[in-house]
Amino acid sequence: MSSIQEWLNRRFACGCGQTHEVAIRHIAIHSGALDEVPAYLAQNNYDRVLLVADEQTMRVAGNRLFAGLTGADVCILLPDEKGEIAADEQAIVQVLLALKEGVKAILAVGSGTIHDIVRFACSKTGHAFISVPTAPSVDGFTSVGAPLILRGFKQTVHALAPEAMFADVKVMAGAPQAMIAAGFGDMLGKFTSLADWGLGRVLFDEAFCETAEELTRDGLRLCLDHVDEIAKGSELGVCKLMEALTLSGISMLLVGHSRPASGAEHHLSHFWEMNYLQERRRALLHGAKVGAATVLMAHKYAELAGMNRDEAIRRIHERPQLSREHDEQMIRDAFGAIAEQVIAENFPPSERQEAAGASFLAQRLNDRWEAVAAIARSVPAPEQLASLLVQVGGAASPEQLGISPALLARSLDCALFVRSRYTILRLMRFIGPETPI
Repeated sequence: MSSIQEWLNRRFACGCGQTHEVAIRHIAIHSGALDEVPAYLAQNNYDRVLLVADEQTMRVAGNRLFAGLTGADVCILLPDEKGEIAADEQAIVQVLLALKEGVKAILAVGSGTIHDIVRFACSKTGHAFISVPTAPSVDGFTSVGAPLILRGFKQTVHALAPEAMFADVKVMAGAPQAMIAAGFGDMLGKFTSLADWGLGRVLFDEAFCETAEELTRDGLRLCLDHVDEIAKGSELGVCKLMEALTLSGISMLLVGHSRPASGAEHHLSHFWEMNYLQERRRALLHGAKVGAATVLMAHKYAELAGMNRDEAIRRIHERPQLSREHDEQMIRDAFGAIAEQVIAENFPPSERQEAAGASFLAQRLNDRWEAVAAIARSVPAPEQLASLLVQVGGAASPEQLGISPALLARSLDCALFVRSRYTILRLMRFIGPETPI
């Protein structure tokens, strides 16, 4: 099992052929970590800082942190018309306007959304980024990606990781169980995201890093080994969940992207979120959506595991193939204002699209079926994943989240276009039919 500390402030040549770097200097995950922030700031000569929080996170952690600092300004993010804090242009501008001369570091005091706002702002201003999570709800605290709502659509922007994180277990154990369950759901999604990455590796020789994969699996093992404590919301359970989420974040840092931690389950989550944004509905917790979507994708992997080589290849040859023109129209109908951007990502001017054709896929499945089948079998049964989500207090299906049948059906058709990555959704287009969910 990997130790978080061994990965910090490290640069090394990996067996995958890449040189990996983790620039995070310090991570503290324990009770009382919040009280260590002032000393860290003093050691690094951050004598003036900006705390970014919302009203709730200011109450649970920000006020205590502010009381221990001598040179701190505070930016309380304003909710939108739905009463939510959104990582959008308005929030980013609010933070930038709150920056005064002499500020050396910005502290994100809150959960994922506040971190994404500060992460992006620091990437543009050059200020040091300090993470102070208040709930173990996502794996993105230590990652470089900032999912932002730009022009009303969700887009992930490359930004930067924090240089330090102080996760106070006592504070996080006071978070609503729904947020703890969301963090657990985000971690369960690694079963299908790693399987999707494996499909890309086996079928299309996609770059792969076994070190990042093993780090992510270490996080999964931490969650499964402590599921009873996570379900209780105990300090031990919250600590192990936060360690797991952090390991997942570090795995993304190693490879410089979210491939180890984000597959079709995340694409479904993003698609649902985009729909809710367009309809001006209150957002669902990211990890809650990912958890429910993971169960859906586990059904797809179970279907794949139940096939044999000949059946899969037969389905490819029998299934009518959809044209690029058909897919581009689907994207325009589903993605609106960002459709052309989505089309450009999914249909780049390269030979890669030729490789994704039916005849190429049939040959690859014929040659590499044993590896594909092993990947399918590596995903736990959907019933097992659903049971784990229920145990920690999470939703085990889109219906339990309030996702309508129409949106669910549309997402199963269109969410694969959220990113150009190869996933089980892309494979099942060729070897369907869809599994009844």
